[in-house]
Amino acid sequence: MARAGDVESVGIMSKYGKAIVMELVDRGACYVCGWAVETTAEGNDRDIAVLYDDFFGSGKESLLRDLPGSQPGYFGLSWYTQEHSRYCYLLGMEVGPDAVPPTGASVKKLAPTRFAVGSYPASKSIIEAWNEFFYADIPHEGLAPNEPYNLYFEYYPGDVHGDYQLWVPVVPAKQTEVEAR
Repeated sequence: MARAGDVESVGIMSKYGKAIVMELVDRGACYVCGWAVETTAEGNDRDIAVLYDDFFGSGKESLLRDLPGSQPGYFGLSWYTQEHSRYCYLLGMEVGPDAVPPTGASVKKLAPTRFAVGSYPASKSIIEAWNEFFYADIPHEGLAPNEPYNLYFEYYPGDVHGDYQLWVPVVPAKQTEVEAR
């Protein structure tokens, strides 16, 4: 995946006692095309499994590979549709800005922003990684998710069963009144 912009590495110790490297990446715009499902925390495992089975079992992956500007690697792009209770998950690939999505697919534009990026081995539970990264590691560095941006993603550079990265748009955390004193 092409990374436009500056990269800054920060070595941190997660609250679980494991050292990780978090990169801060100022990334330019990109476009992700794929198929999405709206789900909840309760339906997540079932709904995402069906989406993955359909994506890889019905030839949808090859449709994306044929689009202009298609890049290797897979995105699991998420955005909230109802506060923190319902969200969409799009499984897809990076494509060029002029790519026309196949029937039933959609294209999401990721506007330029700063991301915190954590890299994980395939053996690490994705749910555990998201929880640690989002709620412990990012705040530990004085950052907060940029919630108005509302696009978070997993990136799998090889295949969806291999090592992966978590990308979270971030801004500096606001100080509380107690911290400011």
